[in-house]
Amino acid sequence: MREQKGYLFHKGQSWFCRYCDDVLQPDGTVKRKLVCKKLAVQYGGVYRTKASVRPFAQEILAPINRGAVNPASTQTVAEFVEKIYFPQYVEGLRPVTRKGYRMIWDKYLKSRREMSKLALRDFHTIHGQQLLNDIARQAREAALSKKRNAGLSKNSLKHIKSFLSGVFAEAKRLDVLNAFNPMQGIKIPEAREEEETYAYSLDEVKRMLAVLKEPAWTVVLTAALTGLRKGEIRGLHWEDFDGKELSVRRSVWNSIASEPKTKRSKAHIPVVKQLSDALEAHRQHMGKLAVGPIFQAGNGSHLNLENLARRVIVPALSRCAVCRKAASEHMPEGHVFQLDKSLPRWHGWHAFRRGLATNLHQLGVADKTIQAILRHGNVGLTLNVYIKSVSESQVSAMDTLSEKLGICTDLATPSKGPVN
Repeated sequence: MREQKGYLFHKGQSWFCRYCDDVLQPDGTVKRKLVCKKLAVQYGGVYRTKASVRPFAQEILAPINRGAVNPASTQTVAEFVEKIYFPQYVEGLRPVTRKGYRMIWDKYLKSRREMSKLALRDFHTIHGQQLLNDIARQAREAALSKKRNAGLSKNSLKHIKSFLSGVFAEAKRLDVLNAFNPMQGIKIPEAREEEETYAYSLDEVKRMLAVLKEPAWTVVLTAALTGLRKGEIRGLHWEDFDGKELSVRRSVWNSIASEPKTKRSKAHIPVVKQLSDALEAHRQHMGKLAVGPIFQAGNGSHLNLENLARRVIVPALSRCAVCRKAASEHMPEGHVFQLDKSLPRWHGWHAFRRGLATNLHQLGVADKTIQAILRHGNVGLTLNVYIKSVSESQVSAMDTLSEKLGICTDLATPSKGPVN
């Protein structure tokens, strides 16, 4: 095939190059078509002649003339995501991960012009930057119109960037795209910081257990003393418990059972005596039903922990300080509902996992040991995300520093006048 030079022309203030290219069709065939592309310079000044803009055209035509362009790279980003990325790559991931990817695509990216108009090979870093900037700006405007706090958090924007980066990485892996990943080097726009995650203290766990009944009592104790993830707690079966250890063999999301989150997550968890006794008592209470899932719904399936929290745990923690009734059951009985502030607030199931890490750290357990208990891939995640600062420990640390310093303020020379 002879080398193309392209036909250059300007229209208004823009330069264009017309050339032939192999374009992938919707039915999977490749067709030779005439393509017209706008160059990255405007007409005028030093760019008034065809010779002056020829290098910009050559930059576009060079990979085509070398035969280094895969026709599949002419499909739009949206076509690649829907026809290849989701069916071939995302479908092999865990169900909860698939749901997260689909949510990001449907909510933030699918309807964007860049996704449906730009070919994979024509999507550059500037497009990715503008895309993230627009998403952040529109989210802020929508939040302000509804009188809410400023839009998306930085973490949400990072997830969107990571999703697109994964799309182009898969295109490169399949040799559809022969270029660097355009999402590399993109700066996350200014956005609100993610709210600090919570970790239950030992005292909060004890106060929670004091007002809960079965099976919520044993479920909460299991979460607090094992650090298992919500899906892993749901996936526990009686054959996974030998009296001393719990074997993490599965994770349940909705009604779908799958492998645990990572290879390291599939491990044995030591069970302390209090939890072992509680699980044995739970087994005795279940009687003949003590087969299959340890925590069961009424139909014998895996217990839905979100329903348990909403229907049982939250009402138990939201009782009246006067009559001890839950807010949903409270009736005007000569007094106004007064929330019992001695009970902890509900911060979700993962707060038990963070709480275990924090509580073990406060007890002086080695960081690597905590990492092993939580089954993290690296200790940095354990230290930076799961172990939370506790005000009491900070005060204690400063008191210890004061004692080591050994300065007696009684010996300080009193001031004789104003200090400038």
